[in-house]
Amino acid sequence: MPIDIHSLVPQNYLNHLLQIDSALKGAGFECYLVGGSVRDLVMGKIPKEYDLTTNAEPKQVKRLFRTVIDTGIEHGTVTVVLDKINYEITTYRIDKDYTDGRRPDHVEFGTTLSEDLKRRDFTMNALAFDIKSGLLVDEHLGIRDIEQKIIRTIGNPMKRFTEDGLRPIRALRFASTLNFSIEPETKKAIHETKQITKKISLERFQDEVLKSFLGPKPSRMIQLLAEESIFQIFLPDLPAQLVTKDDILERLDQTSKELIGLQLALAFFSLFDGISLKELETILKTLKFSGQNTKDCLLFYEFLSKWETIKNSDEPNEFVLKKEYLAPVKRHFQLRIQIDAEFILKLKPIFGESISQMIRIWEEEPPLLLTDIKFNGNHLSETYPELAKTNYGMVLNYLLDLVLHSPKENEYSRLLHHSAEFISNLTK
Repeated sequence: MPIDIHSLVPQNYLNHLLQIDSALKGAGFECYLVGGSVRDLVMGKIPKEYDLTTNAEPKQVKRLFRTVIDTGIEHGTVTVVLDKINYEITTYRIDKDYTDGRRPDHVEFGTTLSEDLKRRDFTMNALAFDIKSGLLVDEHLGIRDIEQKIIRTIGNPMKRFTEDGLRPIRALRFASTLNFSIEPETKKAIHETKQITKKISLERFQDEVLKSFLGPKPSRMIQLLAEESIFQIFLPDLPAQLVTKDDILERLDQTSKELIGLQLALAFFSLFDGISLKELETILKTLKFSGQNTKDCLLFYEFLSKWETIKNSDEPNEFVLKKEYLAPVKRHFQLRIQIDAEFILKLKPIFGESISQMIRIWEEEPPLLLTDIKFNGNHLSETYPELAKTNYGMVLNYLLDLVLHSPKENEYSRLLHHSAEFISNLTK
């Protein structure tokens, strides 16, 4: 199968690849583009990154290029940097013994391309491409499986999954992002090697989940993780079987890739009924999601929980939209993200058609937070020196509710008048 590399690879990347190829071959070594980049090219896609393999050992590769980083030198991988773009180059190797179910005990260099391709996980990833000659090496029927949209391990799936417990999760992720089916024996082995998958680090697991969110249908990853009871491997207190809510997962597929917290919220909302925010926080922390993704997820999960109970009522009250949703969004994101109509629109997977009303409200620039009202603690201190500071919050929140209901009240003189009335009633 010919690959039209010139139309699929951007010119700057192609120039770099030819430069690397020329340097290695000029020094008497072999050089092939390998793995996911070749799979993508076969599928007519532009690869996101380009990995290469060679019979040159890392120290020999390092002599040929000016900027080289030792990213995984113990496994034969160095990263060549050209014009600030990284290219991983890995020496042909054989992985020897996997006693911990996570990584080879040691590797051997200096093998052939054929030996190197045998150690890879799936047939679709065991393709190699000679950039200069156009030769495509496919010794494991990877092209056939790509054409048939099948994920299949190289050799015995039980053996391959026992070697590395991450491979079953990768199989699910590829099924999700590529919209492929998992070959029956391979799928069976996912179920039968869970004791090995349990050994992988939680960081590696959540990284695969986040990679699936970059694909066109992240809902499929969540469905597969639920079907195969994978979450329970890492979260044993969960029910033995999780059933996903398809209507929520449909919204996950429509969510902006920029809002990872919202993707996570929809994913977990599709899995759990009535889980508390504290319980969800424990799950997210256990799975090693970052602090920021955890905080964002909790905010959006709370929105979903509240909105699902009121969404079928009449047009939502503007005060509720401002106080319960727009104000928390502003408070949570204002220091990180420019909040505008475009950002609010990205929340449509939560709010549905009510999002147009929320955009209209936002564009009116109403006061939403205590920092937006024209009366503050300093004013209280100056005007009411006898007022206990413990009452400041009560007074200011009363004033905030007033301006949330009626933005025209957000004037110093009006708020001074309202504060006087409130404090008078407070001291009676």
